Amino acid sequence: MLSNSSKEPDMKREEFIMIRDYIHEKSGMFFAENKMYLVKNRLIKRMAELDIKSFKDYFFHVKYDTSLKEFNCLMNLMTTNETSFFRNEPLLLSFQEEIMPSIIKQKTEKKTPKSVRIWSAGCSTGEEPYTLAMIMLEKLKQYPGWNLEIIANDISEDVLRNARKGEYSGLTLRNIKPAMLERYFTKADNIYKVKPEVKSIVKFSHMNLSDDRRLSMNKNFDVIFCRNVMIYFSEEVKKRLVRTFYNALVPGGHFYIGHSETLHGISKAFKINYLKNALVYQKEAVETTSEVKKRELRPTTLLRSNAKPSAGANRAIDLLSKIKKPAGAVK
Repeated sequence: MLSNSSKEPDMKREEFIMIRDYIHEKSGMFFAENKMYLVKNRLIKRMAELDIKSFKDYFFHVKYDTSLKEFNCLMNLMTTNETSFFRNEPLLLSFQEEIMPSIIKQKTEKKTPKSVRIWSAGCSTGEEPYTLAMIMLEKLKQYPGWNLEIIANDISEDVLRNARKGEYSGLTLRNIKPAMLERYFTKADNIYKVKPEVKSIVKFSHMNLSDDRRLSMNKNFDVIFCRNVMIYFSEEVKKRLVRTFYNALVPGGHFYIGHSETLHGISKAFKINYLKNALVYQKEAVETTSEVKKRELRPTTLLRSNAKPSAGANRAIDLLSKIKKPAGAVK
């Protein structure tokens, strides 16, 4: 192990590129060259623990560790897992007061299955999916018989272990109202543990958001949350990932990203909804068969209401009206 008096190893540009490109290949995360100092600082302590003297040696240590233990450690070092319950209240209010009522209303009116599916992508230590579970339980108190499911995933096995435990203390709890804390947690020795009724809604799994094949299997979500995750990714990976999210949503489904993030230059597929409390992206709703038929049966306006058709136009319209269209022809 390096002693306190030992000089920290310098990171050469080629070493940075080796490590940077490996991280990008395996996770989709991308660090520009102006982040070399940040990458170096996050690796120094770990290298000292392993008694590794150069960044090149560390690169090969990670690359050839078949257990993936060191890769998981590298992912923890490269990401910021700081989070808390009920983070960004305006955004969560929009989900609670505007999106959830809309989902309930639409599914009730259309008599579709009473279920709500949420995807929490990049869930870290679990605060976000547990927050969403509590919001849904509160909102659906007066609507019995609904099935709730939250799929939550992260690339780090370490944070997922903590998420599954559902045990929290300190600042991460600071935004939870006392009544909610009492209703959905049990307390022992200053540790608050998420109650089973909340935990049962959330299903945690390991997932790499650059794994297109696995991601493409996720379907039929009413809402997707991917907040403050894509900031780590290259433009190419962002575009692929957002396209996957779009395809994973049900028609009319909603997509939340971080309050300082944008899809500008990434995707034009979503429409933007400016809600009372926040901005949210929405997938266009697909017309039903009956709606398509109604649209097809609707008379087409050939002319502006204030324009008079010419004699030639009148004759053409008269001739067309006498032609019998075959069955199924668009009117």
